[in-house]
Amino acid sequence: MHNGSGAEVTVVEVDYPSASFGKETLADGADYHYRFKVQGDGALKVLWTDKGNQDHSVAGPPLQEGDEGTLRVTIGAADAKWDLKVAK
Repeated sequence: MHNGSGAEVTVVEVDYPSASFGKETLADGADYHYRFKVQGDGALKVLWTDKGNQDHSVAGPPLQEGDEGTLRVTIGAADAKWDLKVAK
């Protein structure tokens, strides 16, 4: 996960099939790395709170159980970009 919003964000969470992970704060320009195993099918979602205390939620691409690869979520001021490379 990368914070490209221009300011610190708080309560950052990524939901994926069967679980989630997150971080209390993520400074502007900072990266957060986390390894996870996909157990089940479903869509990704990222949630965060911006410097104005506004909550954001952006739906991401679907994952299927057994998917492996890399995921990079870049948080913007009001949106998020997903870079997912999956091998079955």
